[in-house]
Amino acid sequence: MDKYFVTNYQRQNLLHTLFLVSGMLLLLSSIGWLIAGQIGILWAFVTGASILLITPKVSPLLILHLYGAQKMPPQISTQLDSVVQWLSKRSHLSLNPDLYYIPSSVMLAFSVGMNKNASIAISNGLLRQLNLREITAVLAHEISHIQSKDIWVMNMADIISRLTQFMSMIGYLLILFYVPFFVFTGEDIPWIIFILLLIAPIISTLMQLALSRTREFNADIQACKLTGDPGGLISALKKIDYYEKHWFKILVQPGKNIPNPSILRTHPLTEERIRRLKLITQEESNSFIDRQQEDDLYSDSIERKPRQHLSGLWH
Repeated sequence: MDKYFVTNYQRQNLLHTLFLVSGMLLLLSSIGWLIAGQIGILWAFVTGASILLITPKVSPLLILHLYGAQKMPPQISTQLDSVVQWLSKRSHLSLNPDLYYIPSSVMLAFSVGMNKNASIAISNGLLRQLNLREITAVLAHEISHIQSKDIWVMNMADIISRLTQFMSMIGYLLILFYVPFFVFTGEDIPWIIFILLLIAPIISTLMQLALSRTREFNADIQACKLTGDPGGLISALKKIDYYEKHWFKILVQPGKNIPNPSILRTHPLTEERIRRLKLITQEESNSFIDRQQEDDLYSDSIERKPRQHLSGLWH
């Protein structure tokens, strides 16, 4: 693997992350200053910091419960535990993430928690459709998120974005409250402030989405470093992308393409992720999984079709 390319690429992702987070903080500070001056800035940062300190204390089991996740069945965990242990050791995690199983035909995998209480959930659909090599790549991607503290970073971005929306709403109310004053005194309405309050939540949300895509790119590259097998992740991405398009066409828009502008996605376009992964050259493989191993890992099928649950989640 071209170590110079990987290191340079990760450095670019880090700079991109710092730029986006700084931009979101600057936007939040500007809204706070427009509303209440220095007190507004201080209030926004104290509130955000308090929420950020409390968030890691919330058990990841709450999120897993929303997906109906349960402990990984023994017939699967015995095969995956050694993979997780190997990947965790290579990524220098102090504890191995716990594995959970989601009884859904959706092809889904995600990580929750921080280093000491991290868990990875994998759906029935993903276990049935991907072979061991591809699942190893997916696990490496999720462990990379844990290693890079992406969950904490995205929690911070979400808090900043929500505070920006909340403070912008307060700004709207203040302007509406003073409208009679502007009307009867003949003073000009501060249109620049009004426009800034209007667009600030949109810009903050777009920055949050861009940050999410950057962290996904970084997790892809880091996963390849862990497995030494970019091809496994490329193969997994192709299968997952095909599945997503297949179900979207069946359930929502039969016969039509998915209207998914890249700027509004939490994850980058699969084609772009694959293109970047192909830039990584292979010198030698240190993969834990034999590249020729294409055996299916799990065969028990969940026949229930994906649906939206009361929690708002689709699985």
